[in-house]
Amino acid sequence: FFEERGHKIVPSSSLLPDDPSVLLTTAGMQQFKPYYTGQTSPMKDFGSLNTVSIQKSMRTSDIDEVGDESHLTFFEMLGNFSFGGYWKKEAIQYGYDFITKEMGLKIDYVTTFAGDTDISPDSESEHYWKSIDSNIEIRKMGRSDNFWGPTGNEGPCGPTTEIYVNGIEIWNIVFNEYYCNKDKSLSELDKPGIDTGMGLERLAMVAQGKRNVFETDLFSSI
Repeated sequence: FFEERGHKIVPSSSLLPDDPSVLLTTAGMQQFKPYYTGQTSPMKDFGSLNTVSIQKSMRTSDIDEVGDESHLTFFEMLGNFSFGGYWKKEAIQYGYDFITKEMGLKIDYVTTFAGDTDISPDSESEHYWKSIDSNIEIRKMGRSDNFWGPTGNEGPCGPTTEIYVNGIEIWNIVFNEYYCNKDKSLSELDKPGIDTGMGLERLAMVAQGKRNVFETDLFSSI
């Protein structure tokens, strides 16, 4: 789907990251952090401003939730990324098209960033969702829900819009507009970028109509 739309397929990086601020690779964007900050050129390395990957990830930040219907410590994260190639309108359109047309699933609702004392509400994403589907339900959420990053002590971060199917959040589209410094202050990035993450196991769960990720064909054999 994304290769047809001008994205370069990049292999999963190691679970042991080059990034010294984390012990393990926690997200698909981990290997791409230098491209958001301009330290490394995506055109030089990939021949494109847009990439897509299926990243092996290990995460303990929500370990208390592991064992419910959708949380895992190890998972594979599907993600599309753009380093100045496209922005919110295209990212939201890709998300809608992949879920509804490619996968044939129905979106329950989406969430957008409601804003806080430091950052304005993400009315732009709301506008784009409504332009695609005027009847779509949009729920506005705070920073704890709809602002992602950074991975590790510092790095790119920004407001998000999330897609829910069958009551499960399956896709998080992050708009990396800021760099979170070690003191937790935010600086605007010179070129905002797109960073998305969708758990393969969750997608399998809703696509196969299962009650939890453990009943999918990814786990059923064991």
